Amino acid sequence: MKPFIGLKRIWYGAPLTEVPTIAGLPDLVKTMTEVTNVHEGTWSYTQDDPATTDYINMLTGQPYYRDVTNMGNKTIAFTMGEYEFSDLVTLQGGESLEDGEGWASTSVPQLFYKAIVAQTKTGNFIVFSNAGIIAKTNAAEQNLGLGVTAVAMDAEKQEDGTKLAAEYRFKGDKVAAIA
Repeated sequence: MKPFIGLKRIWYGAPLTEVPTIAGLPDLVKTMTEVTNVHEGTWSYTQDDPATTDYINMLTGQPYYRDVTNMGNKTIAFTMGEYEFSDLVTLQGGESLEDGEGWASTSVPQLFYKAIVAQTKTGNFIVFSNAGIIAKTNAAEQNLGLGVTAVAMDAEKQEDGTKLAAEYRFKGDKVAAIA
């Protein structure tokens, strides 16, 4: 399998309600918004270290058991170097003004949830079925970009009651070409 190296394309859309598939990825991204401009050096995928609790043997001073209490957040982050006011409204909140020719911020914190699909430089795919979105203005080399942090969250349940996974990965060479 090709390694998962870097990111080259990102899409966002409504949280998923069905398990994504290799065959369905091209149609899925057609329903999403592609991020068409990302400022150099701001694309990233990270996973925090798991949170653990060590239980110490008081006689030896050494751990005798380790409990993993949290697997660590999975995050895709990027800064849109060029964006529309509609992107601000969708990812950061506020309201569109003057028929989309302006934007007004909000003083009320808002939570946004989106599905995220990322294609790696090696062609593989990462899918967050439901990501908590935080967007803010990032200054990158004098550009006031729209910085987006997407953290994989618990996903919605499917119609049959089963839960979607927070993250999926697919081999890119098995996915039909995406325009």
